[in-house]
Amino acid sequence: MDAASLPAPPCLNLEEQAWALFLDLDGTLAPLQDHPDDVVLSEELLDVLTQLSTRLNGAVAIVSGRAIANLDGLISPVELALAGQHGAERRTVDGTYHAAEQNALMTDIKHALQTFVSTHEGLGLEDKGASLALHYRNAPHHEDALRAQIRKLLEDCEGVVSAHDGKCVIELRTGTAHKGHAIKAFMQEPPFEDRTPIFLGDDVTDEDGFKTVNHVNGLSIKVGTGDTTARYRLEGPETVIEWLMTSLNSHR
Repeated sequence: MDAASLPAPPCLNLEEQAWALFLDLDGTLAPLQDHPDDVVLSEELLDVLTQLSTRLNGAVAIVSGRAIANLDGLISPVELALAGQHGAERRTVDGTYHAAEQNALMTDIKHALQTFVSTHEGLGLEDKGASLALHYRNAPHHEDALRAQIRKLLEDCEGVVSAHDGKCVIELRTGTAHKGHAIKAFMQEPPFEDRTPIFLGDDVTDEDGFKTVNHVNGLSIKVGTGDTTARYRLEGPETVIEWLMTSLNSHR
């Protein structure tokens, strides 16, 4: 469904229902930037996340394409459960770390892409550890050449490494990890278990999370425009923060 035709989500009652809140970061909590390193979370947002974590007894997690090490720097000093690299790595509330096994194929692919990116100005290669992100926001004229190179590199991978589209980015990952699996894993552990999940995301890579949340009648919220399986919509990061603050301050 086109997100433009979706209703805004209802204001949450944090006292009457046990919620588990899952949040994408780029494009959801903060506007997209030309380079991921340019993203900064406001003090206001960090305060809201802290208060929400307290009110929900710790049942708040960031579920992002970024690596956990990168997420830590962005949300510091706030401490939350985190899923990074689209679920390829996950850290629970008690600090337990889970990571998908690395694959040697990714090293060979990374080296080939480093050479390719170095000869195509404006492209960016982000090595997240268990995954690679190819950014072309600053060089859209190289998109076709980039896609052709990726197809060539994946020809002999027999499905071990797969490509996933995002907003002006192509992610290369091993295994079957995705945001839906990460949310499902969190929901089987305290403090998330036996709660109703909410997931907010803005990109194609968030659709797996929406489907997981829809399956258990939670709240799936698309941020921005575009076709989606989410059931509600918010216009952008500023609207997301307003909605979170309204929910935080209501029914007190």
